[in-house]
Amino acid sequence: MAMLFERAQAIEAWAEDYFIDPNGVVYSQLDKATVKPPTNAFFEPEAKWKIVPGFTPAEFWSYENCGMTTGAYMQAMVCRYEVERDPAALQRARRSFQALKHIYGIGKQLEEGFFPKIYGGRFSDQTSTDQVLYAVLALDRYAPHADAQERREIAGMIAHMIQFWVKRGYRYKYFHIADMLWPLARFPSLLLLAYKHSGDAQFKVEYERLLAAGVNRHPGEERLRRKRNGEIKPSDYEQEQQAWLIGALADAVTMDVMELDYLLRNDPQNTWAATWRQSIAQMWREACLALAPNGKVYLQVLVDMDTGVARPPEPRATANISGATSGWSSMVARAGVQAAHHLTEQQAIIGEAQRVLHALDIHDLTYFDQPERFSPMQQYTTRFFSGDAMANWLWAYWQGRCQGCWRKL
Repeated sequence: MAMLFERAQAIEAWAEDYFIDPNGVVYSQLDKATVKPPTNAFFEPEAKWKIVPGFTPAEFWSYENCGMTTGAYMQAMVCRYEVERDPAALQRARRSFQALKHIYGIGKQLEEGFFPKIYGGRFSDQTSTDQVLYAVLALDRYAPHADAQERREIAGMIAHMIQFWVKRGYRYKYFHIADMLWPLARFPSLLLLAYKHSGDAQFKVEYERLLAAGVNRHPGEERLRRKRNGEIKPSDYEQEQQAWLIGALADAVTMDVMELDYLLRNDPQNTWAATWRQSIAQMWREACLALAPNGKVYLQVLVDMDTGVARPPEPRATANISGATSGWSSMVARAGVQAAHHLTEQQAIIGEAQRVLHALDIHDLTYFDQPERFSPMQQYTTRFFSGDAMANWLWAYWQGRCQGCWRKL
């Protein structure tokens, strides 16, 4: 594993040189050509196109997932500190804590506890539970190494961030959707975290209520089981292909395994524990279907209805189907490290996580690949280095070291 250790050092040095903004926030995307945040010229001829009113494409893409990237990088640095006891790793984890505080502070322009996406480094009214989950779990992981003042701040931040969602009935806007009910399966782990850090019984009561309602009887982001069981009818395209189309598996595994891992580590005697383990196994199997031979992850795969064999789809001009690859397979590797702790096939899972980490070098830490699989107006998405891919690679490697999945040879 010395080779992976050397790569981890190189990726961290690269991240420190290019991915950290002046406030310690980890950029979501960098322009591959310049290894800097993209400028508006990067998006020509689409430069006038805006996803969020009031923000340029450059402002959007530089910070879209910055809560996630900063949280993942913070996790990596805490894990590295726990393995090596290097003060530099702890200093970088502390800088990441200050960056999450910075984002949290910007959110107060709406209200206490709102954790925004800070496009262009400034306030927006956009958020997601993805950002909150990464940030809160990173704060929790850092807390044992924090000083007394930081621990008080962490407790307050976590409680307010979760209360923001509880009091809204788990509803909030999402881009063009004015009042979206967010996946309820995401909230038991967040409620348990809020109870742990605040001691406020309301969070434990709500945690028990959601469990009793069966909100995470199955993984919230799973793709394949519901199609095979007939809960989701096949589309015309799936009928034509005689295969199930599933996608966004790096995202799905990222969220669900994080959540279920936390529940199993912190409430292992719960009557739902066996179901949670089965869910982790289901998510891991789905993720492995999407792993490409080169260690990347396919954005979508077709799973044959008869044989269960997976293949990437051919791109279609009339639908958002590309089958391209992404460096987000590092998220799958990190999820594998977390999943292995709970499943009997531990060595096979660790082996697959290692395969992915060995396959990805700095130039592979991309957002999307294969521009020929995208329409001309979408090909710019293949010209990014990804903060998610980078930070999750480091998190996967160092958490693997922490858990004893592998060692430095």
